[in-house]
Amino acid sequence: MGLALGVALGLASSPAPLRAQEATRPASRCDVPADQLAAPAPLPHVLAALKTTKKLHILIIGSPIGIGRGPRKSYPVVLEGLLERALTGIDVNIVDRPVSGETVDTAAERIRTEVALSRPDLLIWQVGANDALARMPPSEYESALRDGVRWAKEDGVDVLLIGFEANPWLHDDREVLAVREATGRVAKTEDVLYLRRFDAMQFLARTRNRVEQGDEPFPAEVGDDCMAELVAQALAANLVLRRTRPAPAPTEP
Repeated sequence: MGLALGVALGLASSPAPLRAQEATRPASRCDVPADQLAAPAPLPHVLAALKTTKKLHILIIGSPIGIGRGPRKSYPVVLEGLLERALTGIDVNIVDRPVSGETVDTAAERIRTEVALSRPDLLIWQVGANDALARMPPSEYESALRDGVRWAKEDGVDVLLIGFEANPWLHDDREVLAVREATGRVAKTEDVLYLRRFDAMQFLARTRNRVEQGDEPFPAEVGDDCMAELVAQALAANLVLRRTRPAPAPTEP
């Protein structure tokens, strides 16, 4: 992950060399194949910030991740450190504004205030779980999410949506699937990055069970600990693919 992240951000900002420890870093237990994480999407404001101001401002909205699980560093702190270690001369600032139990309709309203206060280049918005728990109709969820994403983009902010993983309190598989599908549709039609957390956690659970744990279940705190790396991986893969894929061949007149 360290090598991929450094390469990606190097492409996005400047030809600064990778730090030695990043280039020799062993594979992480949190590594997930790119196709299990997110499809590429444009991040024009992130790229502009890396090229011009050398500062990357990130706003995190949604349910808290990794709260109350002991003395480990929080996900925003770890994410900030990962990004800053992978870059040379880039200052990463993360404003974390989670609200437990918040649904997308109330979050979409709060985003307007938080964006005005922090002026981020990137909004990381975790969505879906509370809406499924509240049995919010998928059509209403999709409409509220789309409105929030569109507003952020129109206000000059790139968006990374983060889905939700398996939850023992989510009993209706059809409703859960409908919310996930709605999130995917919004991400696709609005052309924003969508980290499919459920798919990523399922991959990590299978891999960890085989390699480390035998038949023991995948601990929730490990998934929380991996979130920063997963977000960094998704950003890295996205920047690499967007900057290195060949241009489409011109069509015949």
